[in-house]
Amino acid sequence: MNDERATQVTAALLASRKYAPLCPDTLRRVAWWAAERHPALREATKAAKRKLHQVYGAYVSQLDLKRVQERTDALPSSAGKGPFEAACREVLACHASTAERLPFVEELYPALFALTGLPTTVVDLACGLNPFALPWMGLGPEARYLACDIDRRIVTPVSRLLAQAGLAGSAECRDVLVSPPDWEADVAFLLKSAPCLEQQEPGATLRVLRVIRARHMVVSFPAQSLAGRHKGMRDHYAATAARLAGALGASMERLDFPTETFYVLTLPRTRCASGCSARSH
Repeated sequence: MNDERATQVTAALLASRKYAPLCPDTLRRVAWWAAERHPALREATKAAKRKLHQVYGAYVSQLDLKRVQERTDALPSSAGKGPFEAACREVLACHASTAERLPFVEELYPALFALTGLPTTVVDLACGLNPFALPWMGLGPEARYLACDIDRRIVTPVSRLLAQAGLAGSAECRDVLVSPPDWEADVAFLLKSAPCLEQQEPGATLRVLRVIRARHMVVSFPAQSLAGRHKGMRDHYAATAARLAGALGASMERLDFPTETFYVLTLPRTRCASGCSARSH
């Protein structure tokens, strides 16, 4: 019965204007979660929608999707550096999570890549609008950028961005909890997404990072809530990052910015020999 109920809940979610743009794997995963807990179809569907709102609705409610689409539809080529940067800055401002980085975006990526070396291949997990920081990453023309997110309304603009930037790579709709990508990269980003992953599945962050074949993994955490309260968040997430580094056998470097803390986790070369594409740094 769970199979049939989960299928019906999935169909209801796919028919929902609010959740239909999400990755089908995400809808199936949450539908199964709800069907296992609620024998009645109506209650299972309501529970699935509540769960999706908890893990994603709060994010998308603060996202100006109309503005993102307008700016990316008119996104100029990166050949015109000034207009391209200005357009990307406008897109980053369309959500609080990336807007918070704008005051320090010009120093962020040089600081990160000073620790990792300039990457040739970047993986951006649960990317949101972060790829629109490309103008400040300083990647070479040979670079590849591989991004994924659970929302097609984000994936489509990111694909447009990569095309206009003239970079090889792709953006795809993917639920990293269902099928974490085993892509090879010099650097993998997981920015501000770990708390959401852990809310859905304790231990998920470590599981996802173990699949990625990257020597350097950049994991970031918010330094304050959306309401601006700090509440000891830096200390709490510092302990989380230390546990991740220990479980991965990675060294860890920390970079503090006003609204976000970044941890660069670096695997030993011997651990990367069979899979990571990272160069020696």
